[in-house]
Amino acid sequence: MFKKIIARILVNRQRKRYPVEYLEQKHVDLKLPFPNDSSFFYGGDKAGNAFITRMAFRDPARGHEYWFDFYIKGLGFIGLKEDPGPDGEGFQMGNLKWEPIEVGKSWRITYNGPLTDEKGKKYEANADLVFTGEHPIYNYADSSDRNLIAGAIASEKWSREFFVKLQELSQTHLEQTGNLKGTLVLDGKKYTFDFRAMKDHTFGSRTWLTWDRHYWISGLADNGYQWTVTTIRYLFLGRLSAGFVIDPEGRVDAIVDCTDLEAISKEKLLPDQGTLEIKMRSGKTHRIEFRRNGHFPYLMDGKYMMREAIGTYKFDGTDGLGMVEFGFHADRYTL
Repeated sequence: MFKKIIARILVNRQRKRYPVEYLEQKHVDLKLPFPNDSSFFYGGDKAGNAFITRMAFRDPARGHEYWFDFYIKGLGFIGLKEDPGPDGEGFQMGNLKWEPIEVGKSWRITYNGPLTDEKGKKYEANADLVFTGEHPIYNYADSSDRNLIAGAIASEKWSREFFVKLQELSQTHLEQTGNLKGTLVLDGKKYTFDFRAMKDHTFGSRTWLTWDRHYWISGLADNGYQWTVTTIRYLFLGRLSAGFVIDPEGRVDAIVDCTDLEAISKEKLLPDQGTLEIKMRSGKTHRIEFRRNGHFPYLMDGKYMMREAIGTYKFDGTDGLGMVEFGFHADRYTL
């Protein structure tokens, strides 16, 4: 009982709230054990086109992480295979750059340089896209069940090493749903996109080597509902879940529990389809059916396998689209 009280105090201290202007800036705190500032944008449409970009700024010893990849119907997968260049002052790595247009609302994404398709053919590319949020930024400090987290912390054996790893839970994590519009020019041929989209920003301490498995299911339904639900199982801690649902009127409800990993992927580590239920703070329960339709593969910290899938959904029976992400530690699982 005493450990749970202490754990509850720790969880409450980790719930940090900042002005939007601060949240939208880059933060790499070198005093942390694994400093990290990671953001990404994801977009997709009903034709099957998709786009994802990510920049993670970390300590110099680990170097940065980057994604910049498209799936274009009729062309296939094409993306950035070479390091885009050194970290810039803002959200910039070489010729890959994100610039805020309106704080808390919109960003411009640009890139000039080579992209490579699945067959190894290189194209000279010029990309210019703009993300516009439909709702205010959602701060995960307002999500997840504090008793659930405190209980998970209290159930573990406490040590100095445990509390160093526990700093991963004090990350600031933000999301925003909206749209992403723009163009990609490949060797002079222009592709125009109008995506349903989401933006993510996380900063604090992170190493992928402490993760065992996770899923992250995010989407937008045709009737206006938008959601993100995630479950992470750490090597040093039990399963933690969080997320939110935004209804068509813009009201936000926090997720306090959801279907676990084993129930979704009991037959395949990366299920092609599945169903999960999410329980809300309001007492409501929603049902999400997902289907994976191809994916972007990534390897994090040389060990953690990430699969960012182009997803289609039914949210309480209504069609939707978005991202279906599964990840697992390569030392513990194989496909």
